[in-house]
This record gives sequence, structure tokens and C-alpha cells, in this order.
Amino acid sequence: MPTPFPGMDPYLEDPSVWEEFHHIFITECMYFLSDRLPDGYIAKIDERVELISRDDEAAEQYVPDVAVAQDHRLPENGKEPLPHNGGGSAVATAPVTIPSTDALEVKEACVDILRLPDMKLIASIELLSPWNKFGEGIGQYRHKRRALVGRGVHVAEIDLLRRGRRSELALPLPPGDYYALIFRGDRRPDVDVYAWTLPQPLPEIRIPLTPPDADVNLDLAAVVNTAYDRGCYPRKLRYSQGPPPEPLSAEQARWAVDIATRSINAAG
Repeated sequence: MPTPFPGMDPYLEDPSVWEEFHHIFITECMYFLSDRLPDGYIAKIDERVELISRDDEAAEQYVPDVAVAQDHRLPENGKEPLPHNGGGSAVATAPVTIPSTDALEVKEACVDILRLPDMKLIASIELLSPWNKFGEGIGQYRHKRRALVGRGVHVAEIDLLRRGRRSELALPLPPGDYYALIFRGDRRPDVDVYAWTLPQPLPEIRIPLTPPDADVNLDLAAVVNTAYDRGCYPRKLRYSQGPPPEPLSAEQARWAVDIATRSINAAG
């Protein structure tokens, strides 16, 4: 079952479902490419674990309430009571549990395209997450992307989140709500930019391989709709609870709510 929206479903950007959708999207992207890659290439998922400080701006995008430290209340005078040790024996002290600064663990995944038989990394497909668009993760991700492209690896960067910082190029990005940027390792510093708005269909983008092999097309609409269906998102998304997450203009919010309402009515 496809999403009721003609393009990206903005309700999928809800922090409560995005992390799961990210994993399903990457999996379906790998399957889609595996069916279309020429002989001599494979697609595989590469997963990494990121530790995000609870003070980092990105933490709020994964866990809205990051203030989970246990409440250790002091007496009204603001001081801890002194232990009573009349007989000089050892005093049992109860520990206070406090989360570490890197207590939030987030799993990130991307799709790697490898060339056989040497398993050389040819291209990497990234679906941007809050970690890539908020706080310290911005710099870390861009350093990784720069290193890959510098080695001649192609990087396809898909941005289906309207919130957070966009990637920065030498010139401003064209107008749009969503983007796909293709950093070709053999054509630095030029970047192919796909831009589209909320009501527009998701495009097909071209993933470079090794010459003379032609680029392979990645149909973002097909991948999103398959992920939407496999993730049972008609049941999970908050269509009945008002507009999707910010940022939205008033016109976009009305448009989204109208489509969501019609979808609920059609489902009966």
C-alpha cells in the first residue's frame, strides 16, 4: 500500500517513527539496487553505532525528553545529611544513578555498492538522519563524506527531513523541501543536485558506478512506498492528530491535514 501523499509523506518525519523508517528505507534501497546492478557489483548495508551526548542538539530529535536523570533531591537546606557513625563502623552509602554524557546510542546505516572481486567501495548511499543535521554530528558526517569523495568514492546523499541544517555547497541550493545530492568521486568539486517540493513526486536519481558501466537509477518513490507498506505505517502514523511535524507553512499544513483526513475516511 503506497503512502496517500503524492511525494514524501511528511508524517514519516515524526521523531517517533523516523529512526525505524530510516532502517526500513535503507534495507529496501539495498534490495532495489541489488535487483538492478550489473554483473560485477553488489549492494550491502553498512551499519555503525553513534554515541550522542545528551547535551547535543541532535539528542532531542531522537528522544524528545532527554532529561532522564533520576531525581536526586537534597534537603531544603541544600546539603546532604551527614552519616551517623557513632561506633566507628563502616557506613553503607547508596549510589546515585546518573546517565553518562554519551548515554544515547543511535544506530545508523547506509548502502554501500562494492565492485567484485576485490570488494572495492564504489558508492555509498546515505539517508540523512537528525545526527547528520544537528549538533556535533554535522561536522563528523561531512568529514566522512569529504574523505570518501577524496578517495574517489561516489556519495549519494538523500535528505528527506525538512528540519535541520542542509548541506552547503559553493552556491545556494535550488528551492525545495527535499534534496538528493550526488557527490561524484571522479568529478570533484561538482555536485548533482535534485530538489523537489512537498507536493511533488519523489524523483529517480542516478547512482554512479565505475566507467564504462552506466549509472544505475534509484527510484526514491518506489523505495519510500515499499518501506511505507512493509513498515505498516498506515497504522503507526499520527494522521488523526493534526498537521505533521514542523517546519510547515500554514498552506502546507492545511494541505497535509486534508490528505491525511481523506486517507482516514477512505480506510473506513
